[in-house]
Amino acid sequence: MPTTTGYTVGALAEASGLTVRTLHHWDEIGLLRPAERSAAGHRRYSAADVERLYRIVALRGLGLSLEAIGAALDSDLRAAVAAHLARVDEQLAQTRDLRRRLVDILDAFAQLGEPSTDQIIETIEVMTMQTQYYTPEQLEQLEARRQELGEEGMAKAQRDWAELIAEMDAERAAGTDPADPRVQALADRWQTLINAFTGGDPGITASLKRMYDEEGAPRASRGALSPELSEYVQRVMAARS
Repeated sequence: MPTTTGYTVGALAEASGLTVRTLHHWDEIGLLRPAERSAAGHRRYSAADVERLYRIVALRGLGLSLEAIGAALDSDLRAAVAAHLARVDEQLAQTRDLRRRLVDILDAFAQLGEPSTDQIIETIEVMTMQTQYYTPEQLEQLEARRQELGEEGMAKAQRDWAELIAEMDAERAAGTDPADPRVQALADRWQTLINAFTGGDPGITASLKRMYDEEGAPRASRGALSPELSEYVQRVMAARS
């Protein structure tokens, strides 16, 4: 119950469900300072202080930090709530993105059967790398294309790439001129397989290129391309007419 000179800190704590320690802390940081103190130094909270306290509690319920609450109460409450809403929206977007990545990883595990620890780590690394370079919309397009191909189509694409990489590497090892018609025929097949992956989408193509440029061919290709073969392929593509 309030005294004739206002609420004591103990009475206010009991009425609000907060602890005395919390009220002391809010006083120390200037968030809720009592209107006055008794001759003995005891805190006395006025009706206006109580009203401010319940505003603080309401804003805490919205997830605002104590610093943001102090700024909101002393300036523009609407702007503070709007800014907090923007942060919440961003967090929700990040959570949705994380959920999608986790679902993709679990789907990849399902395809591996009983994956080893190394396979699990490699799968997570690949998924993480892809999310760094492809937008969520691009990843959805790539997943849709994978679903269209099905397991048999994906297996054939992997075989086609393995055969083409082996043939291109053989020409590199033999020192064949990148402009040689035989190598250029391989380049045409190379570009066809890339187009099959990207669907001819310029955005996905740009994301793929950036991933190879920044991560390096060995890492981006999961070891399928050596640095030497990657450099040779670049020269072959540059020699295309």
